[in-house]
Amino acid sequence: MTQPVSQKTEDALRVAMKRLLDGTSVHTDGRLNVANLAREAGVSRATANRATAVLAEFRVAEARFRSGSVAGLKSRIRELEAELRAARGGELAELRATVRTLAQQIQILALQGEEQRRLIAVLEEQIARADPKVLPFRPPSQGGA
Repeated sequence: MTQPVSQKTEDALRVAMKRLLDGTSVHTDGRLNVANLAREAGVSRATANRATAVLAEFRVAEARFRSGSVAGLKSRIRELEAELRAARGGELAELRATVRTLAQQIQILALQGEEQRRLIAVLEEQIARADPKVLPFRPPSQGGA
């Protein structure tokens, strides 16, 4: 006949069970199994197997956790997807506003460039009328021609 475990061992196993179920394991990878429960409690697997009352509680809690965790995870996934859609929508609106601003700035720069070309043409014409020996400066063409 197997000996029951001490109250101290049962308490250690319950504390370990709580850590495993809370996802805050210290000595294991956090998987819900008896080996991890024993390791987390600092007792041997054989000692953990003798704590039949704690093992029964562990199996019930594990089953409840697993059934609840699937629904909880699906709910959390839906929440995260909604947050992602909201974040993407905000980013898209911000990017569209940036594109509009940049398009306006490009248009302004194009108009300023055209105005400068007209002013240069007027000045060149004035120089040509003032002194016909002065040739206007023509920058080299940028097309390789």
